[in-house]
Amino acid sequence: MKNKILMSVATIATIIASVMATSACYWMAYQPEEPKCLREE
Repeated sequence: MKNKILMSVATIATIIASVMATSACYWMAYQPEEPKCLREE
C-alpha cells in the first residue's frame, strides 16, 4: 500500500516537472536580435 502511494506521488511529480520544463522552454524560446556592436565580422 505504501509503495503504491509513493509510486503515485513520484509519477505526479514527474508529470508536473515535465510540464513546467516544457512551458519554460517555450517562454525562453524568444531570442532578441543581436546588437551590431556585438557582432563578429
